[in-house]
Amino acid sequence: MVYSIATDSLFNTICIYPQSGDSLLEQLSDCYKQFEEDHAGREHSRSSIVKQSILISAENNLDFYQKRSELVNYVGGYFKVTPPTSVISQTPEKASLLLELTLIKDLKPAEIIYKQNTDSSWYTIKRDGIKILIASGFGEESEQNNILDQSNAAFRKLNSILDEENFTFSDVIRQWNYVEQITQNVIHEQKESQNYQIFNDVRSRYYSHSSFEHGFPAATGIGTEFGGVTIDIIAVKYDAGFSVLPIKSPVQLDAYSYTKQVLAENNSMNDFCRTTPKFERAKILVTPGADIIFISGTAAIKGQLSSTEFSVEQQTEMTIQNILSLISAENLNKQGLHTSQNAMMTNLRVYVKYLKDIKLVKQICLKYFPETPCIYVAADICRPELLVEIEGQAVVK
Repeated sequence: MVYSIATDSLFNTICIYPQSGDSLLEQLSDCYKQFEEDHAGREHSRSSIVKQSILISAENNLDFYQKRSELVNYVGGYFKVTPPTSVISQTPEKASLLLELTLIKDLKPAEIIYKQNTDSSWYTIKRDGIKILIASGFGEESEQNNILDQSNAAFRKLNSILDEENFTFSDVIRQWNYVEQITQNVIHEQKESQNYQIFNDVRSRYYSHSSFEHGFPAATGIGTEFGGVTIDIIAVKYDAGFSVLPIKSPVQLDAYSYTKQVLAENNSMNDFCRTTPKFERAKILVTPGADIIFISGTAAIKGQLSSTEFSVEQQTEMTIQNILSLISAENLNKQGLHTSQNAMMTNLRVYVKYLKDIKLVKQICLKYFPETPCIYVAADICRPELLVEIEGQAVVK
């Protein structure tokens, strides 16, 4: 069991690897059993779970959707009210299943409002001057996924949820974008279009109706083997005592300022076409307790260009240096957050393009973050030449 470092942070993470079980259902059951044993005697421990991601390996889309259906049905029997749940086709290190739980400490059942409509279900949490919306949206099931249709379906579902809660995409502070075969090119009317560029253009279309006065969300755009498109979000509205700030990188260009030089092709849309990825390098949620930094998926990019000649070890080193410069006291002060200390990492998720490289990447991560809980999964990165991507969460006291 892997915990985020204990802090006064609003959100905490637990990652659980199964210790027994042959089938995925048996392995998931074992993960929940470990959680229950570790939290025995703690009031409302199960109801403190506000989001969960189940990472699995699969053989193809048909296999994935069957496994997802079985897992989601099992989850529905474990919880009285099921928290937002995503099942992601990414192979975990040394396992066929990994359970990642997001918890809010001391959360009481009365503070949670469960909502659903014809497409989705979600949580809203109201406590201490803040309203939190947590949701997951995914496209339609299909053995041959069309990323344009999948992206539109996922954003449509999330937009419906946001509308119902009187939120907009401007209120989203953290977003995870999982895209099947993210760098694959597909043919549309005899012209190539890249899956990630299609997703970005659909995102731009939906984002065009929001103002983003506090910047775009922190976000990760990452590949999956199967499953179309899944989007997880955390959005907030707040009273005095809370605020949100975007964090710019001192070494990387804002992704939404990229030039056409680094954008892929999209010939499947007529309106929004070859638009930039719209996210901040990080986002800070300032709270009366510890300030939380949501660190976007970060790779070996300087300015807007990838470090194409570097090995996986060199790319990992550069990626970590990009993160450390992002959360340094010097950079945070430039962004308006007054602190004398670097932010402290509380947890990391590391995506490695090739499963065989995880051991090398892990050695380097442990050198820089020996005490920080970290999980490793195999996943395609958003540019073909990139071999590793790292996201995480940090706090500033």
